[in-house]
Amino acid sequence: MTGCFLNAAELFFDLTDKSNAGLPADFKSVLGGQGKPGKWIIRDDEVPGYFKSFSEKALNTNVRPVLAQVSEDLTDEHFPMLIYTGQNFKNFTLKTKFKLVTGVIETMAGIVFHYQDINNYYYVRASGGGNTFAFFKVVDGQRGEPVRVKADVPEGQWHTMSVTTDDSKIRVTLNGKSILPELTDYTFTGGKIGFWTKSDAVSYFADTEIQYQPMVIAAQRMVGEIMKAFPRLLNLKLFAPRKQDEPAKVIAAMNSSDIGEMENDSIRDVIARGKKYYAKNKKMVTVTIPVKDRNGDPIAAIRVSMKSFPGQTQANTFARAIPVAEHLQQRVLYLEDFYR
Repeated sequence: MTGCFLNAAELFFDLTDKSNAGLPADFKSVLGGQGKPGKWIIRDDEVPGYFKSFSEKALNTNVRPVLAQVSEDLTDEHFPMLIYTGQNFKNFTLKTKFKLVTGVIETMAGIVFHYQDINNYYYVRASGGGNTFAFFKVVDGQRGEPVRVKADVPEGQWHTMSVTTDDSKIRVTLNGKSILPELTDYTFTGGKIGFWTKSDAVSYFADTEIQYQPMVIAAQRMVGEIMKAFPRLLNLKLFAPRKQDEPAKVIAAMNSSDIGEMENDSIRDVIARGKKYYAKNKKMVTVTIPVKDRNGDPIAAIRVSMKSFPGQTQANTFARAIPVAEHLQQRVLYLEDFYR
C-alpha cells in the first residue's frame, strides 16, 4: 500500500504497488500468539465503488486489487497482523472496507492501532461467526477484557469500519454508525496502524485511508526546548537517520523549512567518525557536533549557528556550543529516542 499523500494530513493506501516482496510498500507481516506467520497477498476482488450509484438498479461495484490474509492456520491463539511502518499516528481517523471470506475456527477482521510492538497495542475486530464487534488492549503480551457488543456482520459482504482517536478518546464505527461506546484509555498515546485477523480467518481489506494530525516527534520537541534555553542562537539543525546505515537528514530545526535537508559530506563524517566541524564568517560562526548514544557511538549531528564577535576563536566557539549539545544529549540514549 504505497502511501500517497493527498495533503499534509491525509494518506490513502494504494494497493497497486507490490514492490515489497509481494506485499504493499512500507508494510511488514507480524504474528501475535502461536502458529505459522500470516500470508498477506494482493488479489483482485469485486469491491463497492467509491461513490453511490445514481440509481438503485445500477451496478456499483468494480474489480480491483484488495489486500487479503489467506493463511488458514487452525491455531486458536493465532493473530496475523500487517503493520504500516511508514510513520506513527496519534490523533486520526482510519477507515477501511473489509470482507469476511471464510474460516472454520473464526471469521474475523480488524484494525490494529497505537501499535508499539508485538506485545503492546490496541485493536478492534468484527466477528461474523460470533456476531460481535469488540475492542481489545494488549499490554506486555497479555490481552485484557474486551469491550464487546452484538453486531450483525454477514460473511461474504463488504463492510466498513473506522477508528477515531483524539488523545485518550477512542470512537469506533461499523458501516457508518457508532458500534461501541466512546472509550477512554491512556495506555498508548500513539503508534503504528495495521490490519488484524485471527486463526484461519481469510479476510479482505480495501479502500483504506487515514486522516490525521501529523505527530510532533521527540526531536522537534527537544529543539524547541533548546531554542527557549538558548534564545540567542541564530540557527539550529538536527541531522539523524531514521535507522542506522540510512542517510541522515534534518529531522528537527529552528526553521521548519530546513526539515528534510539531506546530509552532506561533513554531516556523514560527524556521524560516522564523531568529528567536529567549525566555520566562520564576519557575522556568524557555525559548529557541527556529534550526538552520541548511551555507548558513546555517534548517532546524529547537531549544527549550531551563533553570532560572531571580535576575537572569536575556534576554541571558545566550541565552548559556547557544547552546552547546547549537552542539553540534547541528556535526553537521548538511543537513535529511536528522536522519533518517540
